Amino acid sequence: MGRVTRRHGAQVLAAGILVLLWGCGDDSPTGPTPLPLSITCPPAQSATSPDGKALLVSYPSPAVTGGRAPVVTQCAPASGASFPLGATTVTCTATDADRQTRSCSFTVTVSPPPYLRFVKFLAFGDSLTAGSDGYPLPASAGYAALAVRPEIAYPTKLQASLLARYTAQTPQVTNRGQPGETAAQGAARLPGVITSTQPEVVLLLEGANDISGGDPLGINRAVAGLRTQVREVRQRRGLQAFLATLPPQRPGGPRAGGASLVDPLNTQIKLLAQQEGATLVDVYAGFEGNLTLIGDDGLHPNEQGYQRMADVFFAAIRANLETPFPGAAATAAWFHAPR
Repeated sequence: MGRVTRRHGAQVLAAGILVLLWGCGDDSPTGPTPLPLSITCPPAQSATSPDGKALLVSYPSPAVTGGRAPVVTQCAPASGASFPLGATTVTCTATDADRQTRSCSFTVTVSPPPYLRFVKFLAFGDSLTAGSDGYPLPASAGYAALAVRPEIAYPTKLQASLLARYTAQTPQVTNRGQPGETAAQGAARLPGVITSTQPEVVLLLEGANDISGGDPLGINRAVAGLRTQVREVRQRRGLQAFLATLPPQRPGGPRAGGASLVDPLNTQIKLLAQQEGATLVDVYAGFEGNLTLIGDDGLHPNEQGYQRMADVFFAAIRANLETPFPGAAATAAWFHAPR
């Protein structure tokens, strides 16, 4: 009877040891310790307001790692909110289930749109302004009876470029090109055109018809007529005069009789702009010697050439007439902030 009791006691002792060993195991129901909570904001964001007013801006979400789920992230101002002109600091905060928080910040900068001091342009000149394609009208083979295609003319393309950039304004380019006109004839026509159109800026491009016959004396006639035109513009209070050189001509074309005189005439046009205080628009240089931009007649640009002319005028206008956007103090702070 005593041996049975000792055997039973040994069994109880063994069971107790097993239970103790079982309790010392590492099978924790809480799982592994989470990684430290971390948040990384997106890089600085920028946008341009098309009208100079506050702008709705969306930005990427910050990157969040670690922490005990669930992790909640909030940013202020929120993505998609309205941001004023200037730089706004956005702060993002991540909070996990253990109430740990981590924050980061970045800036959203809303810049005002580009702005022009003047928006009413008069494009004045001959067929190079009108948009002639170099081909005679079907009813006539006369030199002056050229087909005009306003849709390819440089003033049309220039207006499209101005509207695309200066979204808070409505720039207007009025085309008053007259095919076959000499610079002297243009000088006589210009006062009435200025009176009727009331421009703020006059774009002058003329002289090709003065040298079309290859007569070197045509250079002097062209310069005299252009001088009168520039002075007519500048004597009108507040008007701006932009004076353009002629595009190149392609020798051998039926209307390229003045090809050899283009360069010397342009030299005089540059001097004239300097003497009379006009803004020079170097159309000739803008072609970079690429005669594939000149049409079959050797004188008039093709559509790509007219686009090149528009690009050169656009660059000159941007360089000389673009100005800080007027308005609120936030806009002034934007322009004067160090960068």
